Amino acid sequence: MIGKTILHFKIIEELGRGGMGVVYLAQDTRLRRQVAIKFLPRAVSVDAESRKRFKLEAQAAAALNHPNITQIYAIEEAENEMFIVMEHVEGMELRELMLKKPLSISNVLAYTRQIAEGLEAAHRKGVVHRDIKSSNIMVTDEGKLKIMDFGLAKVGEGLHLTKEQSTLGTAAYMSPEQARGEAVDHRTDVWSFGVVLYEMLAGELPFRGDYEQVLIYAILNEEPDWLSLESTGISVKLIAILKKMLAKQPAERFQNMKEIILNLEDHNSKNIPAAAHTPTRGEISEEKKVIPGLAVLPFSDLRNDPAMSFLGFALADQIIGTLSYLQNILVRPSSAIRKYQSQIVDAPTAGIELQVDYIITGYFLKEAEVVRLNVELVKAQSNDLVWREAIEVKYENAFKLQDIVSEKVIQGLKIQFSSDERGRMQTNIPQNPLAYEYYLRAVSYPHTNEGDKLAIEMLQKSLNLDDNYAPTHAELGYRQQSFGTFALQGSEAYKSAEASYVKALSINDQLLSALGGLANLYTDIGKTEKALEYAQRMITINPNNSLAHFSLSYLLRYAGLLEESQKAAERAFSLEPENPKFRSLGYTYFYRGIYEQAMKIFEIDKGSVMALAWRGFAYFCMGDGTKAVEYFDQVIPLEPEGHFGLHFGAIRAAHLGEKKQGLQLAKKWEDTNPYDAEVWYNIANTYSLLGDKSGCLRALRRAVDGGFFCYAYMMSDPLLTNFRADPDIQSILELAKSRNESFKKLFKKIMPEFILD
Repeated sequence: MIGKTILHFKIIEELGRGGMGVVYLAQDTRLRRQVAIKFLPRAVSVDAESRKRFKLEAQAAAALNHPNITQIYAIEEAENEMFIVMEHVEGMELRELMLKKPLSISNVLAYTRQIAEGLEAAHRKGVVHRDIKSSNIMVTDEGKLKIMDFGLAKVGEGLHLTKEQSTLGTAAYMSPEQARGEAVDHRTDVWSFGVVLYEMLAGELPFRGDYEQVLIYAILNEEPDWLSLESTGISVKLIAILKKMLAKQPAERFQNMKEIILNLEDHNSKNIPAAAHTPTRGEISEEKKVIPGLAVLPFSDLRNDPAMSFLGFALADQIIGTLSYLQNILVRPSSAIRKYQSQIVDAPTAGIELQVDYIITGYFLKEAEVVRLNVELVKAQSNDLVWREAIEVKYENAFKLQDIVSEKVIQGLKIQFSSDERGRMQTNIPQNPLAYEYYLRAVSYPHTNEGDKLAIEMLQKSLNLDDNYAPTHAELGYRQQSFGTFALQGSEAYKSAEASYVKALSINDQLLSALGGLANLYTDIGKTEKALEYAQRMITINPNNSLAHFSLSYLLRYAGLLEESQKAAERAFSLEPENPKFRSLGYTYFYRGIYEQAMKIFEIDKGSVMALAWRGFAYFCMGDGTKAVEYFDQVIPLEPEGHFGLHFGAIRAAHLGEKKQGLQLAKKWEDTNPYDAEVWYNIANTYSLLGDKSGCLRALRRAVDGGFFCYAYMMSDPLLTNFRADPDIQSILELAKSRNESFKKLFKKIMPEFILD
C-alpha cells in the first residue's frame, strides 16, 4: 500500500494494525494535510449487513466533535476497500507512555479528566465506545489526550475474528456484562475507563490471566488488589471513585460521566494544591489574567479560481475585524496573516510563527451563486480540533460568514464578553466586492514611499465604487500620513489624512484603526491632549488591542514619558510581535540608549529603508562609524531626495568631515517644511552635530512648539552635545521640560495605571 494513491489520499506509511483493520498515515492531496486512514477487515467489506452497520456507527462517531476525541473526516469506498479517514494524531499511546515510566498523580488526574470529558460528550450524543483501553488513547507531546476508534467495537461484534485479533489486551478491559455477551450501554465505558484509571495509578491491570478464560473469570468474580493500591499513598477519595467505576453491577457504578467529573473536581479541590502562577504572554492587569491568542488564516480556494482568490483573505480579514473588539482574546491582525495567503502551513507552524494558542483555518468553494465554507478551530501547539463547521450561504451574502464564524469562536473558546463588545462587533460590510478587492490589494502593499503611493491609488479606486466602508477610509488616512512624512509631501498630506480618519469614524465611531490613526496624527502635529483622548478611547474599547498600546506608546514618546512609552510598547509587542506598523516603537528604546533592542524592533520591517537607516544610526550612536556608513550607503540611493536620504546623508557627511555637504542636505530637508514635530527635532540635532547653532535653534523651537517635548532624550541625546549648554538652547529645553511635566500630571490623572513613579 505504501506509495499508492486511493481517491485523493496518498499512502505514506503504516501506523498500526489490530482486530478492526490496518491504519496508515496518508496525505490528503486535496486539502493538503496529513490524515490517518483505517482500512476495514475484509469481513466487514464483503458482508452487506456489516457494511450497513459500520456506516451507521461511523456516521454517529463522525458527528462527535470534541477536543478529546479523534475526529472522523469521511467514510469512503474504493477498489473494493472500505475505509475511514480520520484526524492524524501525533503522539504516543497511553499504554506505551505508561510502559516507559510511571505516571505522576498530577498527570493521572489530568488524563482522567480529559478521558471523562471526551466520553461524556460521546454519551451525550448516544454513542458508546465499547472498547476503551489504554492502547486506544493517544497522548500528544503537549499532554492532550485523544480517544480513538469510536463505535468500531460494535461493528466487530458477531464477526468471525481470529484469535490474534481477539487479544487478551482487549479482554482485560471488558466489563462483566460485556464478558458475558450481554447487551451493553454507556456504563460499560465507565467500567473500561475504571480499568484504565487503575492501570495509570498502579502501573498494572486490575484483572490478569494467562488465558482469556482465566481473565474473564477474574473480571466476573474477583476484586483488584485494593490494599496494594492504598499502600502507595493514593487518596482514599480517589480509590473510592475507582471502586465505584469498577462495580460488578452496572446499576452500582457511576451512571454517567458527569458524575465522575464532579467527583474528580471535588477530589482535586480537597487534595491538590493550587499550582504556582507562571507569567505568560497575554497577561493583563494586576490579576495577571491569561488571554488566549488567535490567528485566522486565509481560507483556501478548492478550485484555485483566480477570479475568487481575494475571497479567502477577505473572509479572514472580516472575521479578524469582528473579533478584534473582544477583550478576552488576542486576535492577530490581517497584516500578520497576509503572508499565508499563498502558502500551505500547518497549525503548529503558524502558531509558533504568530505566537498564538488557536488557529482558525479552512477552505471555501464557490459554485454558481453559493459559497460553501468549511472552517475549523484548532489548538495551535497540539493541532487538536476544538470544532469544525460546514457553512453555506449565497455569494451575495458571503460576508455574513464573519458573524457565523465569530459566534462559533466565542462558543468554542467560551469567551466572556459584554453587551458593548457585542455591539462593536456589528461592523459595516463592504457593499461592492470589487471595491473590497481594491482595499485588500492596498493593504498588501509594503510600507515604503512607493508602496504608500500605490496603496493610495488603489484605495481611491475602492472609494469610487463604495464610499461607505470605514476601513478603506482609515487605511487611506494611514497611507496619506505615512506618505506625507517620508515622501516629504508636507501639510496637505496630513490634512487629507485627517479628513480620511474623520470620515471613517463618521461611518463607524468605534473603528480602532481610525482612532489609532487620529491619535498618531494628532501626536505628530502637537494636538497632544486630543491624541491622548483618542488613545484612551482605544484602551477603553479594548485594553488588549495591540494598536491601542502602540498609539499610546507613540504619544508618550513625544511627550517624554519614555519609561511609560516602553511599557506600552512592550505591551503592544506582546500582543502582536510581528506587525511592521509598530517599527517606530524602536525609537523609544533608541531614545533610552537601548540600541540593541531598538535594532531588534526596527527589524520587524526588515529590509525597509527605515530599518536600514536607523540600524546604521544605532551603530553611529554606539561609536561604530564604519558600520554606520555601510548602512547609510545602502539607504541614500533608495531615497536620495526623501526623508531618510536627506537625514542620514547629512549624518554621514558629518561623520566623514564633509560639513558643507551635510549642511546643504540638512537645509534641503528643513525647507521641505515637515509637519511632524519629531522630524523637526531630528533636524535640530542634525544641525547640532554639524555645528550650526542657528539651524539647531530654529528646528528645536519648531519641534517643541509643534508637540515634541521629549525632555529626557533631549538631555541625553549625544547629537545635541555641541549646544545643550547654550543659553538660547537652554531656554527651549526648559520649555520642553515644562510641557513634559504638565502632560505627565494630566496623564497621571487620566490614566494613572500607566505611570511608573
